[in-house]
Parts: sequence; structure tokens; C-alpha cells
Amino acid sequence: MSQNGKLMPNLDNNSTKLLNLTVLQRIDPFVEEILITAAHVTFYEFNIDLSQWSRKDVEGSLFVVKRNTQPRFQFIVMNRRNTGVSVDAWADNLVENLLGDFEYEIQVPYLLYRNAAQEVNGIWFYNARECEEVANLFSRILSAYAKVPTKPKLSATKSEFAELEPTMAVMDGPLEPSSSATSNTADVPDDPSFMNFFNVFKLRESFAPVL
Repeated sequence: MSQNGKLMPNLDNNSTKLLNLTVLQRIDPFVEEILITAAHVTFYEFNIDLSQWSRKDVEGSLFVVKRNTQPRFQFIVMNRRNTGVSVDAWADNLVENLLGDFEYEIQVPYLLYRNAAQEVNGIWFYNARECEEVANLFSRILSAYAKVPTKPKLSATKSEFAELEPTMAVMDGPLEPSSSATSNTADVPDDPSFMNFFNVFKLRESFAPVL
């Protein structure tokens, strides 16, 4: 508390997580909990026809969240590259469902995934440890889902996912950074280095559909 009697903000990890949760719930009121956070990621997309990677206009903080309705688990990227100032700007954020037709592989500091729409994307993590922790959480969620019957009861679903509440990486600051903070984001790999990092044929084999 300051000398004039006013409370001074003290954003420890728990306070930051609550602040981030409040912001996420403005986008999706069904978000129940933040399971893990990666402070800074950049997205790439793979064009299968051209066998070519290109950088997406998505960059920012990644949050894996648990929701109180279906789809139960998602990850959300608060896109710092959108310049909108209205509520409609939330549409520029990236949201992916983790259950269903979702596959991934990890090549630290990159995580590749294919979603239900059969889009192949790559995520570059500024912090390699966060890349490993997010991949580990993905594995736990997908493994737990595999144990659940096709049409589970609500109580059964809750019990299966009860342990999926890790207390791992949390951002050092609030979800909505200042303009000065966003202008000093970490350097990210350029397109050629990212393209050369992966063997296209290995990627296709890993994500080949099961006939």
C-alpha cells in the first residue's frame, strides 16, 4: 500500500493468470481455466501443393485453456499483429480445438500440427522450454481423451480430465502488453530458415492420413 493509502498493483504469477483469464473470457465466456501459457510464438503455414512454408500473420502469446463446454480443450493465440481497436479485432486471434482430428509433432523449438480442417501449421516458440511443456500438455490431453468412451457422461468426462490442471509456465506480465513492449518482441526466424529446418517428405509421412 502506498503512503496515500491507495493500493498498489502487485502482479505476481497468480494475479497475472487471473488477469489473463479475465481477458480470455471476454473472447470466450466458456473458458474455465488457463492450463499453460507460452509468452511468445510465431505461426507458419504449409502449402502441401507447393511444398512450401510461409509465415502467417499471427504472433503473440499462446494459451492452452480448459472450457466448461465442448470443445473442452483449445489453444488461443492473442495476436499482437492485429491492429484493430474494436471488439471485432478478437476475430484476428487464432483458436484451435485440441480434441478430434488434431495431430502434432515436436522439433524443438518448433511444434507442427494438423487440425480438423487438414491445415498444417508450424509454431515457433521463443522459449524452447515452453515448446516442450506445451507439447507435453497436448500429449496428456490427447491421451486422456483416448480413454474416454465415444459418448461419455458428464461426470465421467470430468473425472478423466481432473488431473489436467498443471501449474506450469505463466507470463511475466499481463496478457495485453503495452505498445512499447510489443515493439520490442523477440526476433523470429525468417521464412528460408524455417523452410530448411523441416524435411517436407518427413512432414508428409508424419501427417499422412490413415486410409
